[in-house]
This record gives sequence, structure tokens and C-alpha cells, in this order.
Amino acid sequence: MTAVGALVLSGEVASGKGEGAFFTGAEWARAAFRELVDIDPWPGTLNLRITEPASLSTWAQVRAAPGLRLAAPDPAWCDAKCYLALLAQRLRVAIVLPEVSDYAPDQVEIVSAVQIRETLGVADGDVLRLDVTL
Repeated sequence: MTAVGALVLSGEVASGKGEGAFFTGAEWARAAFRELVDIDPWPGTLNLRITEPASLSTWAQVRAAPGLRLAAPDPAWCDAKCYLALLAQRLRVAIVLPEVSDYAPDQVEIVSAVQIRETLGVADGDVLRLDVTL
């Protein structure tokens, strides 16, 4: 089932830098996700790499949208935007987009209440659909 008004894109599961667990484990970030999107995040994120031109265009539309703001309480952290989404047409997730100048334009970082790789049985290189609600 596609979310009403959703933008659909797809990307390949990719290993990240391992910084997602640090971010999602921070109490201020956990509290923000619980408040904004009703998700108590699993420690870590799932990364998708967008390679198809149509999905890159859709991802650019999402990135340009205001999203929900995660305001960092300390300048040592960066602010971020987040968007609700449905992953693989069945798992409610949130996309987190750090507001940093060098963030890769083809990377999508996904937060969930569960360990996504295990729950969906996916590995690096698998392609997943993402329905983003704006």
C-alpha cells in the first residue's frame, strides 16, 4: 500500500560510516524522534544509495521540502530534517537528513523502531522501495 501523497523512490542498501548508532542513541535525538514521528529509534540507521535518475530527482524533491525539524541542543551536533516514510511497502520509518554541507546527495538515512536489515532480511546491494510522505 502506498501512502497517500507519497513520493516513491528506490535505492540500494549500503553500509554507512557507523555514526548512525551514535546519533540515534543520543537521548535528545531519541526524544525528538519519539515526539516528532512517534518512533523510538533502534540504535543505528539503514543507508540507501540512490542511483536511478528518476529516484535521484524524487530524492531532490524530498530534500527541498521543509520536513520536520530536529534541533540539536548543542553546537557539537548538527540539526537535521526528518520525513515519515514507508519502507518496502510495510515498515513505518523516518528519514533523517543531517543539515551538513558535505552530506552525500545520493544517500538516504533511515531510522526505525526495529533493526531494519534483520526485520526485512536485506543486505548490501538489495534494492528497497521507499514511499516518502511530505
